[in-house]
Amino acid sequence: MIFKEIVHIEEPNLIFSNGQKTKDPRDGLLLYGPYEKWSNEFNARSISVGLIGPSDILNNYKKFVRELKKPIFSIKREKTGKLVSNELQRPSYPGFEAVFNIEWPETPSKFIKIKRNEIETLIKSEKNKRIRTDKMVDLFLEKIKKTSFEEDVPIDIWFVIVPKVIYKECRTSVGEDFSSETKNFFKEKASGQMALFSENEMFGDDFSRLLDISSDFRNLLKAKANQEKISAPLQLIVEPKLSFRNIQPSFLFSQDMKAHFAWSITTTLYYKLGKKPWKIDNIREGVCYLGLVFKKFPSPNKDHYACSAAQLFMDDGDGAIFRGNNGLWLSENKKEFHLDQEESFKLLNLALNDYHDNHDSYPKELFIHGRAQFSEKEWQGFLNAVNDHDKNIKLTGIVIKDKAPLKMFRDVPNENSNYGVLRGTAVLIDDNEAYLFARGFIPRLNTSNSLETPNPLHIKISKGNADITTVLQDIMALTKVNYNSCIYGDGKPVTLSFSDKIGSILTATDNWKEERRQFKYYI
Repeated sequence: MIFKEIVHIEEPNLIFSNGQKTKDPRDGLLLYGPYEKWSNEFNARSISVGLIGPSDILNNYKKFVRELKKPIFSIKREKTGKLVSNELQRPSYPGFEAVFNIEWPETPSKFIKIKRNEIETLIKSEKNKRIRTDKMVDLFLEKIKKTSFEEDVPIDIWFVIVPKVIYKECRTSVGEDFSSETKNFFKEKASGQMALFSENEMFGDDFSRLLDISSDFRNLLKAKANQEKISAPLQLIVEPKLSFRNIQPSFLFSQDMKAHFAWSITTTLYYKLGKKPWKIDNIREGVCYLGLVFKKFPSPNKDHYACSAAQLFMDDGDGAIFRGNNGLWLSENKKEFHLDQEESFKLLNLALNDYHDNHDSYPKELFIHGRAQFSEKEWQGFLNAVNDHDKNIKLTGIVIKDKAPLKMFRDVPNENSNYGVLRGTAVLIDDNEAYLFARGFIPRLNTSNSLETPNPLHIKISKGNADITTVLQDIMALTKVNYNSCIYGDGKPVTLSFSDKIGSILTATDNWKEERRQFKYYI
């Protein structure tokens, strides 16, 4: 391979309370506290939690909260059986109130009970997974709606405790979508063959729901909660995790895993309360990043149809979601998605209007991150949207592909070098193209954030002009704003890392009535 040079992109700092900076979010939260302080007009130091789940889980929930309010020391057992500290790789957790300086009461403000036999009966009575999941979501959602709209109980966040049976029976499995019978039916129908029975006779009165909803409880519940304007974000937890147990196979978390889980779940909670736990340092003012999202609909009668959306991340680290229209966005080779000129204009127009509403100005620079080369019509639509608002906005298109076919190895004397090159290593091909190792060896942790020798991101300035080193620095920074997981850094920028999850929520149902733009409702 011919390349220009190899450089190292410096690990970005994060900003915490009082402007203090560190590279590891756990260090910053422990030493300085979160970047933004949380307060509630009813009680400045206490969270109001709504809890919904099986009627017998209240004590387990209380114990769960009690455990998260105490220090959790990072200890692991070696193969020899000896207990040792794992402080470097999975730092100890000091306790929720010590980190965030707010109270999390053990007793929820509202507890909605669902009988286990009601759950079991629904699962046994409905064989079709999609309809079963839809009915299960409605069972939970109707009870949340009643409390949210009819009772004077201010709820900051809903904890939805998902029994293992729902996780097992109302979740899309890998490689599973429709039964062979259902697939054959749609295949024959598409070829013009007529069925002996009508669709409703074959699949029941809920035939339309069979086609238009997801078979994943999490995705559909979040989608419907957004439609119904449930103001408090949802935090779903599969029941075994209340006892700090893995789901499949079931085993008790080691102490260091327990500390890791505590960091992640409480950081997510804090962000869903509406405050950023940290902010990226040295992000240029007036620069924002937009990641394109495409997701195919799961229904076989909508082959090639996909939902389009965009994730916009501002210079303060916060994000917003903009849903575009559904359409035939899949390219002829069935490997890439592309908008037409009209739809790309509409999607970026939504984002620019929202930015102006919140900042009373337009961004100075806008980087669009995509997984595929932008088509000419697609890019022209983006340019038209910029020109329609402010011609001075500098627009740049960046194509980012993960798992690029390049390997690099460290050659260090007297060291096994199992972890690959340093995270941040970049191979510059030319002024517009590079490989970036967002996964790799991290000296702070003395390990890698990859299980295997990592592949880099392939990054190319596809449209517009920008300095390739600046682009790589931005992408490194965007690997550190995943508020859904308190880790040193992701292997992909946040503009792309949540694409599939957000797309799965947006395509969970066709009946999308409400556009919720805050990122906290989708994670």
